[in-house]
Amino acid sequence: MNPAGRLLSLLNVSKTAHAELRDNYATPIPILQWLVVIVLSVHVILTKQPTVGMVRTETFVAALLLGNLTLIYGLPIIMSWRATATTFVIIDTLLIPITLLEAGLTDTSFYVVFYGIIMIAGASSNFKQALVLSAVTCVAYGILELGRHVLLAQEDTESLEMILLRVPFFMVMTVYYGALAEFAQKQRTEKERMTKRADDIRTLFSRYVSPRIVEQIIKDPSKAKIGGQRKELTMLFCDLVGFTAFSEKHSAEDVVIQLNEYLGAMTEVIFRWNGTLDKFFGDSIVVFWGAPVDQPDHVELAIKCALHMRRRLAELQKQWKAEKKVSLDNGIGIHTGVVVVGNIGAEGKKMEYTMTGDAVNLAARIEGLTRHFECPIIITEDTAARLKGLLQGDEREDNKGRLGHVVLRKLRSVKVKGKDRPVVVYALESKKRGDASVVDESALSETLVIDEK
Repeated sequence: MNPAGRLLSLLNVSKTAHAELRDNYATPIPILQWLVVIVLSVHVILTKQPTVGMVRTETFVAALLLGNLTLIYGLPIIMSWRATATTFVIIDTLLIPITLLEAGLTDTSFYVVFYGIIMIAGASSNFKQALVLSAVTCVAYGILELGRHVLLAQEDTESLEMILLRVPFFMVMTVYYGALAEFAQKQRTEKERMTKRADDIRTLFSRYVSPRIVEQIIKDPSKAKIGGQRKELTMLFCDLVGFTAFSEKHSAEDVVIQLNEYLGAMTEVIFRWNGTLDKFFGDSIVVFWGAPVDQPDHVELAIKCALHMRRRLAELQKQWKAEKKVSLDNGIGIHTGVVVVGNIGAEGKKMEYTMTGDAVNLAARIEGLTRHFECPIIITEDTAARLKGLLQGDEREDNKGRLGHVVLRKLRSVKVKGKDRPVVVYALESKKRGDASVVDESALSETLVIDEK
């Protein structure tokens, strides 16, 4: 199966898998627990002992029933069903033999069979197998006790009623421990399956999105839809200025080293702002926000990422200058629009999670305007309309929902190559921290026609 198919199969798994496991295997536990307690209570009563240890038999049975009621309804509130089932196993494994011993049951064969059932059920990790094996054990026990009672007429042999009562008791215990063993096995299998799925999602998605987004998808795979869909995204195109000339004047090794350093630094910033890295082609970077998981604040994330990319580039330029390397510069174009996003390519050959549509082409053209206007960041009016709301937001400690100390300057209406409708573009510039943001709407009214790509 190709990577896209694997990813689709992973994300199509219902998020209710754990709920189904709980319903199928945890729900019977209270019923089985009640059966165990009821059969144990009947056993204690039929022994006709006045006390169980230092407590009267009636008081002990009442406390047993009340305690079971409290545990069944109380434990799942404070712990998981897996922990609850484990607690029941520990309590019952200790409570049953101690209770019967205090009630006067000293028959060694009973305890041998009892713990034999536990080991059989636990080792099989399968309810049906445990039931068959323990049924054989119960029949063997019944035949042995009947032989002792009827044929050998041993004096220490208990009444036939008590012996016959132990067969259903053992069967109930078999059902109980067998169900719990299978439940535990299913829990382990489900945990292993979920771990494998998480590893697969992490491997496949880590190429596109930040670790934070990957963890969101792992927790709820339904959040990520990688089949084709129309969505509003904010797209960022970034390209190095004069890279062709730079590559022609330097060795291939030097070009690759400096380019990888630049792309690595930009990728760290992109993932810091939870962007989806569409692709690298040459020195260009394509990023978008709003997919594969919904990001209502996709405009804010894209704008803050662009400003951060410029700051990080300034740090690289300072470093390159000290290393006597060429100080590369870049241009960033941002547009918000509706596109088709999903796994696109040749099925079974090569597929990529990417976007396509008229808005994507426009975003690429906007990046090219950075050279014409000599502005490092240019955004369209669709993005600027959302950005203005962020400039007016109240200051917060985490600064989420707000953008400060920037200048949003209207450039003019531009008709780019391949587009019939002109688009108004804005320059986005960063100011010193603490300075008030400025929106400058003054611009030339004429539409600029640009024929080159």
